[in-house]
Amino acid sequence: MPNIYEIDNDKVVGFEKEAQTIINQLIRGSKEREVVLITDMGGLGKTSLVKRVYDEKIVANHFHTRVWCTVSQEYDCKDLLNKIYNQVCGKETEIDSVAEKLRKSLMGWRYLIVLDDIWSLKAWEELNRAFPSCDNGSRVVLTSRQESVVSDAKHICLPFFTVDESWELLQVKLFQGKGCPKELENIGKEISKKCGGLPLVVGLVAGLLGGVEKSKQMWQEVLNTLSSHVAFRGGIKSNDAIELSYNHLPDHLKPCLLYFAAIPEDKTIAALKLINLWISEGFIDIKEKERVEDTAGDFLNHLVGSNLVMVSNRKYDGHILSCGVHDLVRDFCLTKAKDENFLHIIKMEKVLDPTLKLTAHRISFHRCSGHHEIPNELVPWNSSIRTLLGFESSDICGERRHIYKSSWVAKRFEHLTILDLEFIQVDISIMFEVNSLIHLRYLALKLCGSGSISPWLLENLQCLITLKLTSGGDAHLPKLFWNMRSLRNMVIHHYCSKSCPMEGASTMETTPSDLEVLQTLNLNVSLCIRDEHLLRKLPHLKNLRCAVSKSYPFAEIDFLRHLESLELSGTGRCKPHLLNDLKLTKFPSNIKEIHFSMLTLSSSAISIIAQLSKLEALTLKHCVFEDLEWNVDEETQFRKLKFLQLFFPHIRIWNVSSAAESFPCLEQLILEGCFMLEGLSYSFADISTLELISVVNCPNVDSSVKKIQEDVQSMGSEQLTFDIGK
Repeated sequence: MPNIYEIDNDKVVGFEKEAQTIINQLIRGSKEREVVLITDMGGLGKTSLVKRVYDEKIVANHFHTRVWCTVSQEYDCKDLLNKIYNQVCGKETEIDSVAEKLRKSLMGWRYLIVLDDIWSLKAWEELNRAFPSCDNGSRVVLTSRQESVVSDAKHICLPFFTVDESWELLQVKLFQGKGCPKELENIGKEISKKCGGLPLVVGLVAGLLGGVEKSKQMWQEVLNTLSSHVAFRGGIKSNDAIELSYNHLPDHLKPCLLYFAAIPEDKTIAALKLINLWISEGFIDIKEKERVEDTAGDFLNHLVGSNLVMVSNRKYDGHILSCGVHDLVRDFCLTKAKDENFLHIIKMEKVLDPTLKLTAHRISFHRCSGHHEIPNELVPWNSSIRTLLGFESSDICGERRHIYKSSWVAKRFEHLTILDLEFIQVDISIMFEVNSLIHLRYLALKLCGSGSISPWLLENLQCLITLKLTSGGDAHLPKLFWNMRSLRNMVIHHYCSKSCPMEGASTMETTPSDLEVLQTLNLNVSLCIRDEHLLRKLPHLKNLRCAVSKSYPFAEIDFLRHLESLELSGTGRCKPHLLNDLKLTKFPSNIKEIHFSMLTLSSSAISIIAQLSKLEALTLKHCVFEDLEWNVDEETQFRKLKFLQLFFPHIRIWNVSSAAESFPCLEQLILEGCFMLEGLSYSFADISTLELISVVNCPNVDSSVKKIQEDVQSMGSEQLTFDIGK
C-alpha cells in the first residue's frame, strides 16, 4: 500500500557539536551562497548527520526550498540535475535543457541543496553551474570521503566517536533505551573500545551481541574475537567487522545478504521485490504450515537486526517497505559475490572484455542514461546462468526509451529461473520465446508493440511464482494468466485500462485448476461484476489492487475471506460512487488495509468501512466526499484503525463528534493537499494513542493543528509529534 510509511530513525547519538556547527553555517553568516563540505573516512555517519540537520525545523523553515540528491561514484550529470529540478518544481523537463531551467527556477530563492556522497571535483564542477549565487543566504552541502572535491568550502571533518559515545550507541542499538544490565557494563565498555570510534562498526558489533545470550561469558567470547583482529586505532577495521558479521550469519542468510551486490550503489530496493526474488531463487524453503513470504520477512528482519541492512521506509505497522546497505557493506558483498561466483555485474555503457568467461550463476545489468540496449556481445553464452535482472544505476528522467529486441535471451539461456528486464522496454515478440523457459520462477517484463497476448501463451511456465507484465497502449494483456499452479504474485498493468477479451465464464469453468496459492493480484484494469467468476478461482488471495468503472458495478468480494489489503482506483473523469455505482456493500471481514483513489464517498459508505473489525489502515487519495462533508457521529467507530491518510481530498467540512471514541487506536493522522478543508476537530488531542499529526499544504487546517499542539503541550505530553509543512 503506497504512502503508508515512516522513515526508520534510531535515537541520535554523537556529533552534537558538529550538528550545531553545520546548522549555524546554514542559517547564519554570509548572504553569499556558501558551500559546506562534510568528510569522513567512511563509516562515521556523515550522511546520517546531514540528514538529521536537513530535517531540523529551524533549517527547514529557513529555506524556501530544500533538495536532497545522492551522487555516487557513477553518475549522470543531466539525470541528477533533472532529479533536483523535479524536487524544486515538482515536474520533470527536457533532459538537454535541464541545467538552464534549474538555474532559472532557483533564481531569487534561498535554497538548500545537499549533494550526498560526491566523489570527484569534476562532478561538483558539472553540477555547480546550475546553482546560482543570489546573495540571499543559499547553501550547498556536500558529503564525501574525499577532501579534494571542492577547494572553496567550509570544511568539517567528522571526528571518531569517543569511547563513551560508542558505548552509548551500542546500548541504543542493543537495548533501545532500556539500559544495559549492571553485570555487563564493564565488558560492554571494553567491547566499545574495540570498535575504533566508527559508528558503522558499533552497529555491526551490536548485531553480533544481539545474536548471542546476554551473559558475561558470551560477551567475553565476542570481545576475544574482536581482539584477535588486526588493531586499527585501538579497534578493528570496518571491513573486518563486516566480514565478522557475515561469517556469524546462519548459512541460509548469507546468499540473501550477497544479493544486495546486484543493486546499484546508493540505491534502495522495495522489500516486497527483494523477498519475491529470494523466494524465486530458492533461498527460502517453502513449508506447508508457514507462509513463505513471512519466513522471508523474518530473514530480512534478521539482516536488519544484524545492522548489515539498513531500513529506508517502514509501514505504519513496522513492516519494511524498502531497504539497502551501506556503501562499505555493498563493497564487501561485491567482492564476496565475485570470489564465490555468486553474481556478475555488467555495466551497459562498457564493452565486454572478449576474454571474459562468466562462471557466475547470476547477472545484474546496471543501466545509465543514454545506454539503451543489452548488446548480445555483453552476455557470453553460459548454461550455468540462472538469473538475469537489471536496475537503473541512475534516476533516468525525461528520456525516451529505446525498444529492445530481446528474443535472443530465451534462446541463449534456456535454464533461467529469474528473468527481470523491467528496467528496459522490450518488444512484445519476446513473449513467444519465453514460454520455452520452463524453469522460470520469476518473470518481469515491460512490453512494447502491438497485438494481444493470449492468457494461454505462457502455459508451459508451471514453476512460475511471480509474474509482472506491463504494456503500452497497443499491446493488450489479459486480466489473468491460468495454468500456473505455483503462481503467488500476479501484476498485470495495461496503460489503457483495457484488457484483451477473456474466455467466457463457461470456458473458465473448465480450467484445469484454480490459482490455489495466488497471494497478490495487482491490476490497473477494471474488474466488475462479470469478473466475479475469475475472483472465485483465487481462494487464498490476500492482496487485491484494481481499477473500477462507473459504468459497471464492482464484483461482490465478501467471499475472499483471506483478503487483507484492498486498493480500488476510479477511472475517467467521473469518479464512481462507492455505494451507488459500485454497489459495494460487503467487504471481506479480514481486511486490514484499504486504499481508495478517485472515488466518491458518502458518510454512510465510510460508516460501512468502519464496521470492519480488523481494519488498521485507511488511505483516501483524490477522493470526493459527497456534499464535500464527512460526518463522523458517535456511533461510527474505527475500533482498530492505526493509520488514516487524506491525500488531496475534495472535502470542506470534517465533523468529528469525539475523535477519542471514533478513532480509539489511531497512531498516525496524515493530511496532505487538503486545500478546501476548513479545520480539524480539536478532539483529536484527546486520542491517547496518537503519535503523529502530519499536515502538508492544508492552509486552513494549520491553525487548528497548532491549537491541538498547544493543548497537548499544556498537558505535558511528549508522545504526540507534529509535522506542519508547506
